Amino acid sequence: MSDECQNFDSKLEEAKSYFPLFNEIELNYSLRSSFIKNYNKFSKDEKELIADKIILLTLLDRNEWYVFAALDGCLVFWVNLEPDRFIELIDGGSIAKEQGIWRAE
Repeated sequence: MSDECQNFDSKLEEAKSYFPLFNEIELNYSLRSSFIKNYNKFSKDEKELIADKIILLTLLDRNEWYVFAALDGCLVFWVNLEPDRFIELIDGGSIAKEQGIWRAE
C-alpha cells in the first residue's frame, strides 16, 4: 500500500461520476467524531482511522451509502455500508441493542 497522497476532491468527483442519484452530506464535527470513534472501536483493521473531513454519499437508487474520509486533503479511507450500519456506527451500536433514543417500542 502506497503512502502517497490521493487528492480527496478529485477522488470524490471520480466516485460521484459512477452514481446517477445521490445526496452528498459533509459530516459535522460531532458526527465525524462519533463515526471515527465507533469505526475504530468495531473495526478489525489494524490501522486506525484518522480524518479531518468525512463525506457521505447516500445513493437514492439503492440501499447503500458510501463514506469517504480525508486528512489534510488526501483520501485516507472509503467504505460502502448499508444505511442501518452507518447509523449504528454514528450511534455507537445502541440501535442494534435497542437502547437509547432509538429504542424499539
